[in-house]
Amino acid sequence: MANQLLQTLTPLLSSIILLLAVSNTALSQTMSFAYDFTVDRPIDLIYQGNAHFPTDSTFLRLTDALPCHVGRVLYSKPVQFGQSGGQVDFESTVNFIITPGAADNEPAYGLAFFIAPVGSTIPLGSCGANLGIFGPNGNSPSVFAMGINAHVNDAWDPNYPHIGIHIESRIPRNLTKFNSNILGRQVTAWITYVGATRMISVRVTAGSQTFDVSYEYDLSDLLPQQVQVGLSAATGQHVAVHDIVSWNFRATVEQTNAAARSRKELAGNIIRQFV
Repeated sequence: MANQLLQTLTPLLSSIILLLAVSNTALSQTMSFAYDFTVDRPIDLIYQGNAHFPTDSTFLRLTDALPCHVGRVLYSKPVQFGQSGGQVDFESTVNFIITPGAADNEPAYGLAFFIAPVGSTIPLGSCGANLGIFGPNGNSPSVFAMGINAHVNDAWDPNYPHIGIHIESRIPRNLTKFNSNILGRQVTAWITYVGATRMISVRVTAGSQTFDVSYEYDLSDLLPQQVQVGLSAATGQHVAVHDIVSWNFRATVEQTNAAARSRKELAGNIIRQFV
């Protein structure tokens, strides 16, 4: 009888031991995507506004050089940004070209990487300095963005083109200056967030030039558990062509030790039932 009970319990005890081992380490879930728009025409992106693939270009075009236009693309699948007892890290790389309009010596306005609630649409009145993300009052709740603003708007901008980190507002929380040398050439932007340190970091490179800006903020306080990630660009009274060459994104949701302890306690309770 004892041998029969042992044979019955052995597989269960083995599973519990494995659960205990796993519970001592953090569990993570990763999602990622990568697009090279010189060859890809993705069907798993949501195209909004002016976004299209022009016949005379090999890039994804967010805006033509037309006044007050907005173009956006969003990854169609929701991204798990947070969960109980977990934290999120993400990184995104965007290669882009901002080309001034042929008859406009003040290229505008710029483009952005953004994270917004699921189902995000272009707000009314979001062309120009609102970058296709923020409403006419300059705000949008639960939205994070990194903006490349090529135009100076005297009402709220500094008196130079800049790269900004935006939290729910077109007015950046932190920014850095860039010069016009990045216009008309391929530029790379890296955006990273580390949940443990709450640090948002942006690095933009154009040839030998590098521009950095960072800001500490807990995005888990801002964003819902499921979000969508996207790219946006806008023109205003002044115009520019905004092209995306490639875009990739990777997010990792990692459970903390508290979640692991919960699994360990559950396993312990099961063991005690058989002792």
